[in-house]
Amino acid sequence: MNNQVNCIGQGSVPCYFCGEILQEKYLPDHVKHCRSVLVQCPYKCGVYVQRKDMEEHLKKCNKDVTKENSQVKEVQDFLWRKKVFSALELLRSVLRNEETERRVLQDNMSQCLKLLHSQQESIDTLRYQVTRTIEDCRQRNAMLSQRLQDLEVTCDNMEERASLSFQRISEQLKLLHHELTNERNKHDQILDDWCVELKDLKASLTKENMQVNKMWQEQQRLIHDLKLELEMRCKDSREVLEQQEHIAGKVNSLEEEVRKQLEIVTNQKSNLKGLKFQMKENFKYLEEMIRDHTKVNIPEILECHCKLDHFDRCSTNGRLLWRIDRYKEKMTEAKESDCILYSPTFLNKEYGYTLRMELFLNGIGQWKDRHIIGCLRVETGKWDPLLDWPCILKATVVLRNQENPANDVKKIVKAVGQDKSNSNDVNKEAGIYMFIPHTTLTRYSGYVKDNALFLDIQIKDIKTSCSTPTLTC
Repeated sequence: MNNQVNCIGQGSVPCYFCGEILQEKYLPDHVKHCRSVLVQCPYKCGVYVQRKDMEEHLKKCNKDVTKENSQVKEVQDFLWRKKVFSALELLRSVLRNEETERRVLQDNMSQCLKLLHSQQESIDTLRYQVTRTIEDCRQRNAMLSQRLQDLEVTCDNMEERASLSFQRISEQLKLLHHELTNERNKHDQILDDWCVELKDLKASLTKENMQVNKMWQEQQRLIHDLKLELEMRCKDSREVLEQQEHIAGKVNSLEEEVRKQLEIVTNQKSNLKGLKFQMKENFKYLEEMIRDHTKVNIPEILECHCKLDHFDRCSTNGRLLWRIDRYKEKMTEAKESDCILYSPTFLNKEYGYTLRMELFLNGIGQWKDRHIIGCLRVETGKWDPLLDWPCILKATVVLRNQENPANDVKKIVKAVGQDKSNSNDVNKEAGIYMFIPHTTLTRYSGYVKDNALFLDIQIKDIKTSCSTPTLTC
C-alpha cells in the first residue's frame, strides 16, 4: 500500500502506446522516441507502421503509388491524427481525475492508520494496568513474608500455639497462590483475545479497502453516465425556453384577437335581437307548411358496409422485450452509414398511445463511436383522436445480461408527444435520451450472446394536459 501511495505522489502515468509507467512530465519526450508509436511511411503508400518495424516495411513497400491516392491518404491521415490527439487529451484528463481520486483514497488510508495507532495506544494502557496488578501481587507476597518472619519470632515464645498458626497460614498461602494463578490465566486469555481482535481488525480493514475500490469504480461509471444525461437535459431545457418564448408571443397576439372579438360580439348581440324576431315568423310559416303536407317522404336507410382495418399484433401492456439479432453486422452498418434501428410498435395500455424505440448503435454528434443512444417516440395510432394531448411518457430500459442478471444496466427515457392529426398542435418532440457506453458491452460477456442483444422496455407513468390545472375566465 505504501508503494502505491509513493507512485501516486510522484505522478506516474502509463504510456498510451507501449504501456510503460513513467512520470507525467517525461511523457511527451517519451512519445517522440517511443518505438511502439505508429508512423506514416515516408514513401506515402498509405500504411502506418510502428517505428521498430519501419525497416522491414521499407524493403516491401510499393513506391509507385499515384499522386491522387497520396493526396487522399494525406487527408485521411490528418483526420486520423486529429482523432488520436483528441483521444490522448481525453486520456490525460482521465489520468488527472484518477490522481485526485487516489489522493482522496490516500487521505482515507491515513485516517485508518490513525485509528489503528489510537487502538494500539489503548492496548498499551491495558498492558500497563496488567503490570501494575502484577506488582501489587508481588507487594502482597512481600507483606506475607514479613508476617511470616514475625510469626517465627513469636513461635519462640509461643510453642503451643505454633502448630495451629502454621496450619492456618499454610491454608491462606494456598488460597493466595490459587488466586494468583487464576488472575495470571485471566490476563493471558485477555491478551490472547486482544491479539485475535487485532488480526480480525486488520482483515476487515483490507476487505473494506477492496469494497471501497469497487464502489468507487462503479460510482465513477455512474457519474460519467449522469454527465452525459445532464448535457442532453440542458439541451432540452434550451429548446423548452425557446418554445416558451414563442408561446408567450402567441399569447400576446391571442389577447389582441380576443379584444377584437369582444367588440365584434357586442355588435352581434344587437343583430341577434332582430334575427330572433325573424326566426319566430319563419317558424310560424314552417308550421303552416307542415300541416298542409299529408304525405311524408321517408328516405331509404342504407346500410354502410365498413371494411375492418387490419393491424399487426403488438404488445398492449406497456412492455416490450426487444431482441436485436445480427448485432455485430448492424453495428458495422451503423458505423459505415449511420443507420437507425426501429423497434416493433407497442401500446402503453389497451387502446393507448402507440410507441416505438429508436436506437443509434454508433451514437450521434459528439457521442459518436463511443455510446449507444436510444430514444422513445410517440407514433400515430388508431386511438389518437380519443386520447389526451400533449402527453409525457417515461419508461425504464434494461439492457439484459444473459449470463448474470445482477449485471443488468438500467436506464430511463422520456418522450413528449403532440397531436399529429391537428396541424396547429404539431411541435418538435423533446425528451430524455438513453446512453450506454460501448465499454460496458465489452467489459462483460453476457450482454451480447449468440450475436443477439435484449432490451426490456417498460412504461412507468404518463402525464397529459388534463393533469395540469386550467384557468377559467
